[in-house]
Amino acid sequence: MKKTIFFALLCGIGCILPRLSAVEAYTDNQWVVNKIMYAVDNNKPIPEPTAFRLALTDKALIVEIKLEGNHWKDFQKTPFKVRKNVWPMTESVEIFLDPGRSCSKYVQIAAGVNGDIFDNRYTKKPWAAKWTVKRKDFKGGVIFEFVIPFDNEFKKPVAGEVWGFNICRNVKHSSPYFSTFAKVGTYFNTPAKFAELRIGTPKSFLTASQRKNRQMLADVEKEIKQAGLTIHFAKQITKLKKDCDELGIQAVKDELRLLKAMKEIK
Repeated sequence: MKKTIFFALLCGIGCILPRLSAVEAYTDNQWVVNKIMYAVDNNKPIPEPTAFRLALTDKALIVEIKLEGNHWKDFQKTPFKVRKNVWPMTESVEIFLDPGRSCSKYVQIAAGVNGDIFDNRYTKKPWAAKWTVKRKDFKGGVIFEFVIPFDNEFKKPVAGEVWGFNICRNVKHSSPYFSTFAKVGTYFNTPAKFAELRIGTPKSFLTASQRKNRQMLADVEKEIKQAGLTIHFAKQITKLKKDCDELGIQAVKDELRLLKAMKEIK
């Protein structure tokens, strides 16, 4: 029985450890240019120029996505007329947002160049947020502007937070294909593989996340002392006080949880 409990605890720790992505974006209103990759090869950029940027207001998250390509005139043939709850079959984009990087609870939004829009949640409960999208035409392509309002379930983040995030472009020309910003492969609905949306500018994000990590480290060090395990964690704590790495702090918290649980079941 004790072995079973031990195994369950060990598996649980493996599941709650956050997965940090090597791909990231910021809510700094700066264009991220030509970083969209083929779905079948996440290391190969697509030939169609694509860019996006994100910004925060007091009331909403703003996402702009610019689509270009030799077939750009096809984007503008049909007037943009919004039809809700219709999966777009034309050239389209998808946005995935996982507030707090839960690796499970996320929102998916899609819009086509003809105005067909669709959204989906991790639960069947209706999403109250009334997000909108507009299409801006220019010579060479179009720009989608999404306005996604904050509400009780989609709360405004603060600097230093990390969300799961992805943007996908579904290219429709003589040789259609799918593409992605995050390294999710061909299966886009994989939140554990989403990119990181870092809230703030690179500078403000770093400052806020370091402050958060220092507080997290202080809290776990206090818990270690209360558990009488100061010597056991001494080297790890000394190292963490130098780099204050979030993943390292989480690893210490998980090990502490495991040791305390083992002590209780002896």
